[in-house]
Amino acid sequence: MIEYLSEKNKEYFIDMVFKHIAIVYKICNLYAKDGEKDDLKQEIIYQLWKSFPSYKGTAKFQTWMYRVALNTALLELRAKKIKYTELTENEFNKQYESYDNPDKKRNVQLLYFHISKLDDLDKAITFLYLEQCTYNEIAEITGINEKNVSVRIVRIKEKLRKMFNNKTK
Repeated sequence: MIEYLSEKNKEYFIDMVFKHIAIVYKICNLYAKDGEKDDLKQEIIYQLWKSFPSYKGTAKFQTWMYRVALNTALLELRAKKIKYTELTENEFNKQYESYDNPDKKRNVQLLYFHISKLDDLDKAITFLYLEQCTYNEIAEITGINEKNVSVRIVRIKEKLRKMFNNKTK
């Protein structure tokens, strides 16, 4: 268990999690409604802490962190018997109020609104793609092969394109 980690390992864990804490916030924004974000954030950090002894260092820390965080979010949704979290347009409007350019703000809102309508795996793949992860990293995090990642990204882009076209008409 974690109690047996050296002080050096504990410090490394804390430093790396805080360095990449944006991963946790982004996943919480993607998979949880406003009232549930803090609970999901705490559960993700707890699972990272609990899983840290199994981190071997063969993958980048961020890759491992993405995997644990996404798995935790998906398990939480399944435990609550929620197929996927679909946020309302008002919830997205609130998240992107800080953008100066109204057109850019609206496009970001629409993108994330449409992403919220994707199934859980497609949502995770899209999130990782937008985070500029390589296909190999996405495959490693999601547990599907690289070729499947490539095919899914093409299909997701087409779905999102259709959603945008239907929204603008």
